[in-house]
Amino acid sequence: MEKSIMNLNNKKILFIAPKFYYYHSDIVKSLEFQGSYVTFYPEMIQSVLYRISNKFSAMLENYLRNRYLKSILDDTKENMYEIVFVIRGGYLSPLWLEALRLKLPNAEFVMYQWDSTRQNNYLALIKYFDSVKTFDMIDAKKYNLDYLPLFYTRQYRELQKEKKVQKYDLVFFGAYHSDRLKIIKYIDKLFKKNNLVFKYHLFVTRLALFRLLLTRVISLNDLPYFKTYSVSSDEIIETYKESSAVLDIELSIQNGLTMRTFETLGAHLKLVTTNENITKESFYDPNTIMYIDRNNINLELDFFKKTRDIDNKFDEFHIDSWIKNILV
Repeated sequence: MEKSIMNLNNKKILFIAPKFYYYHSDIVKSLEFQGSYVTFYPEMIQSVLYRISNKFSAMLENYLRNRYLKSILDDTKENMYEIVFVIRGGYLSPLWLEALRLKLPNAEFVMYQWDSTRQNNYLALIKYFDSVKTFDMIDAKKYNLDYLPLFYTRQYRELQKEKKVQKYDLVFFGAYHSDRLKIIKYIDKLFKKNNLVFKYHLFVTRLALFRLLLTRVISLNDLPYFKTYSVSSDEIIETYKESSAVLDIELSIQNGLTMRTFETLGAHLKLVTTNENITKESFYDPNTIMYIDRNNINLELDFFKKTRDIDNKFDEFHIDSWIKNILV
């Protein structure tokens, strides 16, 4: 994309979002690429003391959070920013947003939600924003918000050009939650019976794994399915280069499509997902996207044997286009 989007050129943007993997820094890079001057603040304090208070002292947590938010207000001069861009905003309060609007009366306030209201109830914040978009199709309809799915970043677009010899028919990377273990066990056994290769990395901390064993949520026979170390994004991308399809098992309380969905399709890989909402999207194509019912798993194995070129219709979900759809 050319650096010619005049709506963002020379705009001063206050960007508040979770520090989540590398996504926040990629959003900053995209904003700057499109000509903006960006000041980024994590929505939550990045300190050991705050993480400890979050577990043991609600009073200390509130004090530290309020002091942190006050520091953002103190650093913000009158009419310093033309756009306030908030992702999630789970730690912001109506009173704080009201104070920020008084300092920036001419700024456009924009919020994007990559959580559902069931996980992050942001409804009390909506009235302080000029524009609110969500990745959750059901929340969008229920609360009369704009629907905008997530995005993929530049490194996944580059994957289109860097494919290697295929080693894996299906890959999965993700942390343990809900029914992920059950689904991975089923697919692993099915693939082994049919001479297909399934590579998975189901992450859990050692302490959590020990707790799962003690409470008999899992058995000793389940241990080989877990990994107690994480992998970097670079390792994931290297694996994707040698893969045909990616498995996506979303959190069951979420309706929105995951980041993995768009990273996979943006890399021109096939997708297997438990999220039924993908069948309602205009880009849904059963030749490249397989929906599986997490309660009644049925995989069509021919899906993994067929090859098909994927066109560039996913360009609209590239991060630069996504930014434009939110702020322009």
